[in-house]
Amino acid sequence: MGVATRDIIPFHRLKEWTNEGYQVDKMYVGDEEIEEAILLGTHRDDHYIFLIHETGNSKLMVDFDLIKIGSASVFFVLPGQVHRYVETEHGTSGWFLALDAGLIPERFRLVLEDPLLMRRPLSLPRDEMEPLLQCLQLLHSIDRKASASPFFRQSVYGLLDSFSAMMASMYANKPATGQPSRLVMITQDFRKLLLREFKVRKSPTEYAAALNLSLSYLNEAVKATTGLPVSTLIQQEVMLEAKRLLYHSTCSVKEIAHELGYDDHTYFSRLFKKTAGVTPGDFRRHYRE
Repeated sequence: MGVATRDIIPFHRLKEWTNEGYQVDKMYVGDEEIEEAILLGTHRDDHYIFLIHETGNSKLMVDFDLIKIGSASVFFVLPGQVHRYVETEHGTSGWFLALDAGLIPERFRLVLEDPLLMRRPLSLPRDEMEPLLQCLQLLHSIDRKASASPFFRQSVYGLLDSFSAMMASMYANKPATGQPSRLVMITQDFRKLLLREFKVRKSPTEYAAALNLSLSYLNEAVKATTGLPVSTLIQQEVMLEAKRLLYHSTCSVKEIAHELGYDDHTYFSRLFKKTAGVTPGDFRRHYRE
C-alpha cells in the first residue's frame, strides 16, 4: 500500500496554534530558535506566511527554489507551497505573520496569488519598510491586550487588511519578467475562471471542459504550479467565501448555502465543518464575540 501524500509532506494547519485566523510574533533568532525552525523540516501550510526581515539573513527552499532573504526585506509563502528553512543567521530580527487566506480581501489575494507574479524577497528602503513595521507593532500590541479590549477583533482585522494592502501594493509594482510557461498560463486561466464561477461550478470536470482541457492535464498544470489539486482549490475558494459571508453578513446559514450554490444546506454545513473544523454557527459566534 502506498503512503498518503499528507504523510510524505506534513501539512500544518493554523488552527492547531490559534483560533483567531492569524499569529503575529516579533522575531529575534537565537541558537535554539534556529534549530527549531530547521527542525520543522519540509512542510506545507494551509495559510500565508509573511516574513519581514529588519536585520540578518535567512535561506528557505520554496518549491525547489532557494530563496535568500536579506536585511530590510519582505517575503511571503502561499498556502500549499512546500518549504523549509535551510539556514538563518544568529541575530536575525524582524516579524513573522501567519495569516488565514480568508482574512485577506479578494482584491489583494488576486495580486499575491497571481501565477505570473515573481515571488522573490523585496528589498525595501526605510520609508517603505516603516509603515509595515508600525502596522505589525500595533497589531502585536493589540493582540497582547486582547482581553482588555471589547472590539479587539475589529481592530485586528482592520490592521490585517492594511498590512495585506501594503504587501499587495509592493508586489504589484514589481511585474514579472519573461514569458510564462504553458502550465503557469493554464493555472492563471483556471484561477480567473474559479474566482468568477465557484458559486455555480463545483466539479473539476466542469472547469476542464470550460477551458477545453482534459481533466488530467488541468490537474497536472495546477498541481505543478500551486502544489494542490483542482478539487482542493475549488473547495478552498468556496469555504473562503463562506467565511466572509458568515462574518460580514447577517444571512442565515441556509441563505449562505444557497448563495454559494448548495440546495442542501445540511450538506453545506457538514462540508464546512469538515473543512474548517467547526460548524458555520460556531465560526460566526467565535469571530463576532
